[in-house]
Amino acid sequence: MKYTTRQRETILSYMRANPDRCFTVRDIIADGGLRVGEATVYRALSRFAADGIVKKYVLGDGGAALYQYVPETRDCESHFHLKCLSCGRVFHTECSVIDEMIRHVENEHGFRVDAVHTTMYGYCSECGAAARKSE
Repeated sequence: MKYTTRQRETILSYMRANPDRCFTVRDIIADGGLRVGEATVYRALSRFAADGIVKKYVLGDGGAALYQYVPETRDCESHFHLKCLSCGRVFHTECSVIDEMIRHVENEHGFRVDAVHTTMYGYCSECGAAARKSE
């Protein structure tokens, strides 16, 4: 990051403290108790996404974009992500079965999969268990 402001550092600190969660801009302002305007948060997140510090998820339902901090030790370009539709957590998968599926799609269907932009949506084990208990 070339140009750091106190607001950007505050936003980034909040995201670093919650690396397994995804946030909308409004979540960051409300949950973090930040005194930062929406436009400032949008600009900071756009910069962070361009720099690879956060990952931006855009859902197909027209909802707000979600952002997640990417620790320096994590290479998000080489694996799929699983996103829980209930709690919002994102899981980074290193899985030989998914790797085999990617090879199959590429070899059999001539379609190159972009893991950076590939996220599977569903329910994590905790949320799935809670839903089953309430049925």
